[in-house]
Amino acid sequence: MKALTTEEAMLTCVRCGACREVCPTLDITGREADGPRGRVLMARSLLLGEIPVNNEIKDQLDRCLLCSACVDACPIDVPVPDIVMLAKERIQEAREKVEVKVEDLHKESSIVKKVKSFFYEKILPNQSHLHKIGHLLWIYQKSGVQSLVRKLGIINLFPSQLSDMERIMPEILSPSKRKPLPVWTDNVNVTIENPKEVAMFRGCIMDVMFRETNEHSIQLLSKSGFKIHTPSEQTCCGALHIHNGNRKKAIELAKQNIEVFEKSSAENIVSNAGGCGAALREYEELFRDDPEWLPRAREFSRKVRDISEVILEKGSLPKAVGRGERVTYQPSCHLQYVMKVKDAPTKLLKSVSESEYVDLPGSKHCCGSAGIYNLLQPQLAGDILVRKMEKVNQTNPAVLITTNPGCYLQMKSGIYKDKKEDTIRPLHIVDYLLESIECAEKTNN
Repeated sequence: MKALTTEEAMLTCVRCGACREVCPTLDITGREADGPRGRVLMARSLLLGEIPVNNEIKDQLDRCLLCSACVDACPIDVPVPDIVMLAKERIQEAREKVEVKVEDLHKESSIVKKVKSFFYEKILPNQSHLHKIGHLLWIYQKSGVQSLVRKLGIINLFPSQLSDMERIMPEILSPSKRKPLPVWTDNVNVTIENPKEVAMFRGCIMDVMFRETNEHSIQLLSKSGFKIHTPSEQTCCGALHIHNGNRKKAIELAKQNIEVFEKSSAENIVSNAGGCGAALREYEELFRDDPEWLPRAREFSRKVRDISEVILEKGSLPKAVGRGERVTYQPSCHLQYVMKVKDAPTKLLKSVSESEYVDLPGSKHCCGSAGIYNLLQPQLAGDILVRKMEKVNQTNPAVLITTNPGCYLQMKSGIYKDKKEDTIRPLHIVDYLLESIECAEKTNN
C-alpha cells in the first residue's frame, strides 16, 4: 500500500483528541490552537488556500515543538510535524516571493536574512567554519574573558535565553584536542573474534560543542566489539534546515551524506544524537518524489540506528559499575517518537551495577529544547522546563541522563535555575556508560 503524501495525510485527521494528553504546549496553555488538532486545522486551511498567509498562522505554527508525541499517540498516525513543516515551507516561499502584504506578515530585516542565511548555508554545513567558532569559544572560556563578562554583569545585558545558554555552555576542548576523528577505529574487545563494522555520524555542532561525547561514543563502540568507520566528508544532517522550512538546503546536505556513507561497507550508520538520528532516518521522506534518489535514500535511512540500540542488539557492553548513585533518564523526543527507540537506553542504564535506576515521571513529554525552540520560544520552553524539573526533583536523582545535545543543555539549564548543580549531574548516556565501564576496569585492576 502506497504511503500517503503529507497533503493527503493532513485530510485524515478526524479530531478524535487522542493527541491532547501528550502535547506539551497544549498542557501549558490549554488553548486548542496550541494543540495538534488546532495546528493541523490551521496548516490544512493555509495549504488548501482557504485562509491567507498571515502573522497569526505563522506565529502559531512556530509554537509547535515538532516533538512527534502526537504522532505516537494518534491511532492513524497523522504526521502532524510534517504537516506543520510543509505549511512553514509555504509561508517561507510566500515571504521570499513577496506574495503577501507587509501588514499581513512581518518582513525579516536584511540583516536578519543575511545572518540566518550565513548560519544555515555557510556555518552548519562547513566543519572547518564550525571549528573556527569552536576555537573562539575556547579562547572566550580560557582567556579570562568569560569570567570578566560574568563578573561585570555584561552577560545580563543580553536576552535571558542567550545569557542562560552562555552559563550552561559545555567546556570546549582546545584546538589541539579537536583534531579530526580517526577514519577507522578497531575493536578493542578481544573476546569478539569477528567484530561488526559500523559507520559513525559525528554531527556538526555535536562535533564542536560535544566533542568528548563523540570521542567517547567511538570508545564505547570499540569496547563493545565494533570496528568504527567515521567518514571525513560527511556533513550536517539538515535537521535545523528542515524545521525552518529550508527544504532545498536539507536535500543538498542529504545527498552529500548519502553519497559519503554509500562508500562505507558498514551494516549500520550510528548516531548519538536523537535529533540528528531522526533527521537521517527521514531522508527517505525527503526524496519521496525523486525516483532517482529515493532508492538510495531508503537504503541509507534503513541503516540509521541509535548508538544505544546498536550496542544492545549487536554489541557486547563490558561490565559497568556505578558508585551507588541514583540515575534517571529524560528521553529525546525524536529518539523515542521518530526513531522509535524507547527501551534500549533504559536497558543499558539498568545494566550498570551498584547504581539505582528510577523512571522519570512524565518522561514522554518534551523538555522544551526541540532544537533551537528554547531560543525562539523562550517563554513556552521555560514553562515546559519548569514542569519537567518538578518531576526531576520528585525523583531526586544524582545523575540525569539524556541522549541528545539539545536535551542535555535544556536539562542543565533547569538544574542551574533550580540551584541543583551540586546535587544533580546531567550526562549523555554515552559519557555515563563509558565512565561506569572505566570504573569497573579500575576496580578489577
